[in-house]
Amino acid sequence: MRRLLATAALTLGMMTGPAFAEWEPSGPINLWIGFGAGGGTDTQARLLIDELEALKGWRIIPDNKAGGGGTVMAAQLKDAPADGQTIGFAINTTFDFATLNSENLSLDDFTPITMTAGSQVAVLARTATGWKTLDDMVAAAKGGEKIVWANWGDQVEAGAEVIARHFDIEVNHLRAKGGRGALNALVAEDANVGWGGGVQRGLVEAGELVILASGEDAPLVQAPDGKTLKDYGIDNSFAYQFMLAGPKGMSDEARDAIAEAIAEVLSNPDSKTREFVSKQYPPGPVLVSGDELKERLEGNLDANRKLMEDVAAK
Repeated sequence: MRRLLATAALTLGMMTGPAFAEWEPSGPINLWIGFGAGGGTDTQARLLIDELEALKGWRIIPDNKAGGGGTVMAAQLKDAPADGQTIGFAINTTFDFATLNSENLSLDDFTPITMTAGSQVAVLARTATGWKTLDDMVAAAKGGEKIVWANWGDQVEAGAEVIARHFDIEVNHLRAKGGRGALNALVAEDANVGWGGGVQRGLVEAGELVILASGEDAPLVQAPDGKTLKDYGIDNSFAYQFMLAGPKGMSDEARDAIAEAIAEVLSNPDSKTREFVSKQYPPGPVLVSGDELKERLEGNLDANRKLMEDVAAK
């Protein structure tokens, strides 16, 4: 779950060889988006589609298959033809967390293609609460205020429970549909605490939401002087990365050609996708691909297994 940063130029420099010019799709590419319309995953995917079509001349058809932190999409993707013409866009936890103890999904069911961006994971509250830090929320909880925490998936819900146990407070978990859904729950006052992955930027800038703590290994861009969870003694990072994957058995040529095209888009300083990523998920694109990406996901899977064992043990 570490933040993995690489420059687009470095990634492009590593992707050399004739294979990329050789593979071309024989028809439209179906890009299945694991989260709903309007969120960070969906917006990024659709910007990327436009620029890939302009760059490569490929026809790419987006299709939102939201639910279960991306697992609704993943369950269909694993059985799709492994020809490079059906791929999925979600976040790494779709593959390295949601597959834990799943009877239907395994990390080995997929061909990781590439990451595109990282996150700005935050613990958030409405500014109207008057809370400015996680300490303030904890004090309110110990003073008798009911805490309802909006989560978008099992991993961050487990994280909320870890935080609650660390501070010896009780929280009620509200499952939202994606990161945008968690923000909507906060704004609508259905929850008074929630996770944000980066798409909260506008609401924080507008003064409607406040960052209580960073869920990353470092302070967030919007709260450079704020504390991380590790500063509070919580030894977990909930950073994630956006990524694309195909079904198991996808050829290296198809995998690498798609990864190279995406890296080329994200290396372009005039790219709208790069602009969106750099603004919403600073400092910029995160590009780890192929076998290296698979190894990272395997490491994350082990770390997530330990997280869930720790939650279950208490």
